[in-house]
Order: sequence, then C-alpha cells, then structure tokens
Amino acid sequence: MVIPGLPQNENIIDANNPIYNIYIRPGKGGISEEEQALKKSKSGDVFNFMNLRKTIGALNAMITATGEPYWINQQVRIINNLLQTAQTSSVIPHNLLFRDEFKSWISLNPNKNYHQEVPLSECYSFLYITQFLFLLRHTAWLEKNENNLQWWNHTLAFIERNIWTKWYDRSFATYKNHYRYFLRTTTDMGSNWAGLALYLNALTADTTIKSQTALLTQQYDTLLKRNLKVRQGAYIWNSTYNNVEGSFAGASSKSTIQDVSHGNQVVAYVVAAYEAGNKNWLISDIYKFANTVKFFMYNREHNLFRDNVDGSSDEKRPGWGNFVSDGWVKLAGYDDEVKAIFKQFGKTKKLQKYNQEFQFKANLYKIDQQHE
Repeated sequence: MVIPGLPQNENIIDANNPIYNIYIRPGKGGISEEEQALKKSKSGDVFNFMNLRKTIGALNAMITATGEPYWINQQVRIINNLLQTAQTSSVIPHNLLFRDEFKSWISLNPNKNYHQEVPLSECYSFLYITQFLFLLRHTAWLEKNENNLQWWNHTLAFIERNIWTKWYDRSFATYKNHYRYFLRTTTDMGSNWAGLALYLNALTADTTIKSQTALLTQQYDTLLKRNLKVRQGAYIWNSTYNNVEGSFAGASSKSTIQDVSHGNQVVAYVVAAYEAGNKNWLISDIYKFANTVKFFMYNREHNLFRDNVDGSSDEKRPGWGNFVSDGWVKLAGYDDEVKAIFKQFGKTKKLQKYNQEFQFKANLYKIDQQHE
C-alpha cells in the first residue's frame, strides 16, 4: 500500500473536500466527529475505545487517500490522548482486575464492565492504531524530522508491551493459554486481535512477538475458514466458532449466526489480510463476501441491510444490519455492483442516524481515489 508524497506544509487541507466538512461540522447531538473523538480520547475510559474505532479507521482511510499531514496530525492527537491517559494497572483507582505493572485503562461505564480492564475494548481502537503505524512506516512523514520517528518508535513500543504482551501474559495467567483473550469464542471478537497481530507482525523487530503474532493470525485464519460456508457463491457463517479443535479458542455451547454489524470486523480483517499479502486469503474469498452483500444482506426494495449475513432478521437488534461502514463498505473496491449498492445506501439518513457517516464516506472516498 503506497501513500502519496506528503506536502511539507502541515496546515494544508482542501477545505472543499466533502469528507473534511463531514469531519468538522456539527453532527448527531450538535457535536462534530472531531470534537467527539478528542473528547472520548481524553476520557481515560476504555469503554470509549469501541466508539473511537470508527474515527481512527476513517482517518486511516483519508491518510491513504490523500497523504495530507492534516489527517496524520488528527490521528496523532487522538493517539497521544489515549497514551497519556494510560495508567499503571496497579495504581488505577477502583481497578477490580489484574493490578500489575502494565499500562492500562478501566471502563467508567456503570453498565458495561465497570471498573474493569477490557481486552476487547482496547483492541477495537488499537487495531487501527497499529494499522496507522503500518501506513506511516515508509512515508516522508517519518523522515521529516527526528521527533516524528521517535513518536513512531515510542508508540510501537507501547503497543508491543502494553497492548500485545500485556494480554498475552494475562491470558496465560487466567486461562493457562496465551491466546484465549485474543481468539475468544467468536469470529468477530477474534478478528480484531488477528488484525492487530497482522500489522504488528510486519512492524516489530522483536522476534518473540513476531512468532507470537504469526501463530495468532494462522490460528484465526484456520478457525474462520472452518466457519465459512458457501451458499449461492456467497459466504454465510456463524459468529461462534464451529470447530476449535487444535486451537486456543474457546468453544460455545450454542451456534449463533453472524450478525451484519459485528460481521464488519470479520470482513475488515479479511480485506486487510488480503491487501497485506496474507496467502491464506485470495481474491476469490473477497468476491464471496461481496456476494453476501448482494445476495443476502441488501434489501433493494427498501435500500437497507438485513440484520444477519444469511438475510434473516434479529428481533433483539432490528436495524443493526445498517452498520456497514467499517468492513463491508471496503468490498466496494472489488465489486462494482457492491459499490453501487453502497453509493445508493449513502443517500439515506441512516448514516447520520447511526453516527457512521464519516467512516462510511471516508472509506468510499478512499476507494474512489484509488480507482481514478
């Protein structure tokens, strides 16, 4: 993946760029995407890392599409806030778990893992933060001055110790299994750590971490491939692992069909793995996921997406199929019919309703720029 040469004037930004205007204008609740992201990144609340994922992922798309330092600087601001709010686990007030010497955060949401450190929440954002380092590694931004290179090295070292090694060691302490916190029991949860491992493997000079991350991606690829079933030339799969034999994943007592919303994460991983040269994933796999969109998910009559990847409805989460901006929309770069579907869907108010307009349109903008 090649990013265009970066302008030297870091204040340059095309004020007429429609994605820039989406980023800075007031959105849902009267708050812009920029303001929302900065507020959440300063909160010290790991629960907010899940929502930050969409902004960090969208910024990566804009960096790839334009090479403008403005977008890099936005990303750096968010990451700096996250790293600066990290505290040593043993001294975090009210921390209910672990209390060791790794840097971490706890959930401050009374309704979700209150006062606990949460590996899944962390990897939601740090997957795309690690991707950001991957995107920057051969750009003029790193070569521009020593501070940029030092920042990159510092951030990578933080991820190596306080994201990867932290949960690798804690997983063994809890489960006597180094990979259980990474693979979990479902394809969507495992995909986030597999994606982080994919990029970290390409970045790290630590041979031990390189070996560990390679094993994780190989195990995840095997687990996911066991789940994928071909129907009408499309992939249909359960979110729960069908067969965990020979792996470090957890088994589920009941099979659950993959919902479209969390399926984003699986598709985002496969596209990233394919584009990074992972030989386990071929262009034929990408086409089958594209067929899932065309033949099962999309409701042409109402211009919306069904809840589950097999086209079924979910009474508990009706409408969640319309969350497609993270992974599914990336398939538009490989299938013109899928691209037309997402362009049509982008005309609805559902992007604003579900607060995903910036991510959705940034990903499509990147695809448009790459295919000009």
